Amino acid sequence: MSDTVVPYGKWISPITAEHLSSGSIHFEGIYANPSTGQIFVLESRPAEGGRFAIVELADDAATSKDVLPAEYNASGTIHEYGGGSCAMHPHGRLLFTNNPDNGIYLLDPGSGKVETIIAPDVCVRFGNFHVHPKTVQWILAVQESHTKDFDGTTVVKNAIAAIHVATGKVSIVLEGADFYQHPQFSPDGKQVCWTEWNHPDMPWSGTSLFVAQWEDGKLQDHTLVSGEAGVESICQPRWGVDGTLFFVSDKTGYWKLYQFNGTTPELIDLKGLESAEFGSREPCLGNCTYVQLDKSTIVASANQNATSNLVLVDLDTSSWKDLSLPVVDIQKNAMTRLSATSFLVIGSTRTVPQALYRVDLGDTVSIKLLKPTIKLDIPGTLVSKAQHITFPRLHGETDDTSAKYAHAWLFEPKNGAFKAPEGTKPPLLVWMHGGPTYHVPPGLSLTTQYWTSRGYAYVMVNHVGSTGYGRAYRELLDGEWGTAEIADAASCVQYLTSEGLVDATKIGIVGESAGGYSVMQALYTYPDIWAAGVSIYGISSLSEFAETTHKFESRYIDSLVLGKGRKTKEEVEVMYRSRSAVYHTEKIKAPLLLLQGDIDTIVPAWQATRMVQKMHDLGKTVELEIYEGEGHGFHMGKTIKASTESQARFWEDNLL
Repeated sequence: MSDTVVPYGKWISPITAEHLSSGSIHFEGIYANPSTGQIFVLESRPAEGGRFAIVELADDAATSKDVLPAEYNASGTIHEYGGGSCAMHPHGRLLFTNNPDNGIYLLDPGSGKVETIIAPDVCVRFGNFHVHPKTVQWILAVQESHTKDFDGTTVVKNAIAAIHVATGKVSIVLEGADFYQHPQFSPDGKQVCWTEWNHPDMPWSGTSLFVAQWEDGKLQDHTLVSGEAGVESICQPRWGVDGTLFFVSDKTGYWKLYQFNGTTPELIDLKGLESAEFGSREPCLGNCTYVQLDKSTIVASANQNATSNLVLVDLDTSSWKDLSLPVVDIQKNAMTRLSATSFLVIGSTRTVPQALYRVDLGDTVSIKLLKPTIKLDIPGTLVSKAQHITFPRLHGETDDTSAKYAHAWLFEPKNGAFKAPEGTKPPLLVWMHGGPTYHVPPGLSLTTQYWTSRGYAYVMVNHVGSTGYGRAYRELLDGEWGTAEIADAASCVQYLTSEGLVDATKIGIVGESAGGYSVMQALYTYPDIWAAGVSIYGISSLSEFAETTHKFESRYIDSLVLGKGRKTKEEVEVMYRSRSAVYHTEKIKAPLLLLQGDIDTIVPAWQATRMVQKMHDLGKTVELEIYEGEGHGFHMGKTIKASTESQARFWEDNLL
């Protein structure tokens, strides 16, 4: 321990805003050529304005090279959140959609040549590609079209399309539901599976899984495998090597693995993992967190207490083995098979940020780092590891059916070069995650370490409504958004102060998207707790959000705010107004910083400007920064750097 005494929050850290922005990348997907073993990773790069690049790794993983020409950006925008923008073609090429033109292309990774499959059309988006295993001229994809109605209103339609490569013809093979995901050919090419759902459901509240026969470019004889609106969530259907259809369903109350052989779905009953979850919410397309290695073996991420853990599942005996690997955060398109005894996984550990690993199975299990997302050696004396805390829900309205406790990850201040004056306690930053149906994992985040290495305590709240703890916990936010999650934030602060871990006079709250909404709600609902707040593209007015937001989430707040039962128009407006910070600014005492992108299609910039105007009119302290060319989520290096530095200055001014 150093003898250098410096107050909490003023420690000097080698982790800079540049490291969080242009100095790092993020992995969005992983692909392997089953014939050659070639490995490709999809990278988002803040230094290139958030462009998605396709990178090939050398056999020894010592070197890598870009294979996608710089003029292309292999990202998608279906649901506005994207995902599923790239796929491996059986002939060794990579299929991708390009942003912003929405064209579909084939990339030869050897030559860098790009062939146009479907000409660009800014009104039609594609993703979630799957190539026919026998007749590779056929490709399935989710299609999302954006057209104008007679009165100028945008009409968004989702469907499953069949693309014929030779002719360039796109045929709609399935439509009528509000949303679709996971269209996939069976290994023999004779069947197709997919999931679908309708408003007001979200994919984590009610979906259905179907299979149909594939005949001459059409789907025949649709069969419901499982699923029910508002009752059962199904995700990640995936054909096995022998034609078995695997999928994940939460009908037990947790997302569990099932298998379907054409008759009745069967739970893969893994004793000891009753509360583990093998799936997650799916706003993005193309998720993969389990893969089949051979006819008898699946490797999967089993999530318990918001923590991923890799397990090996024996299908013949319905038993499992803990691989005892350090990866604790596995999300989205994060796994792919290499062989019957090896696979790739993207994830973070408690001490290493997101990275790509190769895992080999045998008498012993080995894990090898193939590619990191940042070239920064973080010494152990600087790393603050996540501590899972469970705290009593002391604020808000609860009854006998409510959870008595909520959860969070606590990161205490840590920097071996400094110590704080004796008898002092650190300021606390409370992070409210987006979603709000989401969870924060314990994997090392460079952003979190940026703050803890400067002497801040940092707590990430997995309030009621979060994933990672089962369906019942998720549903506790239904009808309570804007009240229950901020009550949990207040309860978390009370717990940490009562334990003597933080300074009760120096509490800040920060969040993005749904978390940004929660920040503003918390500031006026519990005004005496917070010394300052930062809302990053957060909602200030629910009624206008409901009227203007994108199709995917246009009915989301029905369940989150209105709850069950029909409401009159007047009742709806009263409820929206009662939980919209823009109408309660007179109660806010703490300074507020708003960070916003100017082309955000999910939470438009006027949600922030209206809040600023209302606070200015009342003489409240408020700041607003709007970043040009940024949408919902900051992707440009210059924006990430500027917004980080603005927050550092804001917290220093208001907490220290």
